[in-house]
Amino acid sequence: MKDLLLYAADADAEAFLREILRKHQALGVRPIDFDIARHPQKDAGMVQSGAELTRMKKREYHKAFLFWDHHGSGRDHRQTPEQTRAEIQEKLDSFTWKRNSAVIIFVPELEEWLWRCESALLSHWRIAEDQLQAWLNERAEKLDMTLEALKSQQPKELFEYVMRERLRRTISPRDFAEIGKQAGITGLSECGSFRLFVDVLREWFPMR
Repeated sequence: MKDLLLYAADADAEAFLREILRKHQALGVRPIDFDIARHPQKDAGMVQSGAELTRMKKREYHKAFLFWDHHGSGRDHRQTPEQTRAEIQEKLDSFTWKRNSAVIIFVPELEEWLWRCESALLSHWRIAEDQLQAWLNERAEKLDMTLEALKSQQPKELFEYVMRERLRRTISPRDFAEIGKQAGITGLSECGSFRLFVDVLREWFPMR
């Protein structure tokens, strides 16, 4: 059996998480033997049947994580992330994954994590910090939002704005992989959902 199964909603999350899990020393865990699977129906599919599909893998992995974006999950307008996480965790527990599984919800999307590691974004984009700041300030002013609110409430839209409108680049999972390679664990740990991820990893796979 392998150590860990990560079930993600899309290829972007898969690419980013794969690189993060390779930083086992920075995460404060031992090397982890893991696989990442993707749900064909993305975020909504993870909520609807992610736990059931994970149940089918019980004999192949010791531990399991489920990941998806709150926005686009089908629950974002009627449940808080905490309510959805509790519901899906209860399902996992009933499928004999109790104490061996965890649910992480990106709120509102994975890109909220990316804005916690701007140095990695700058390196990947190959632009200066003042240039990025000027673009972000302009965007925030246009939308009549604070920059902090923009990063936390519309992280995906802001990421796409820089990539597509400013840099004139298409977005692919390769971008998320490269950003993940350069992302610092300290910066990411400013995000509550990332801290939860790391805390669970350290409990499951402590340094030897």
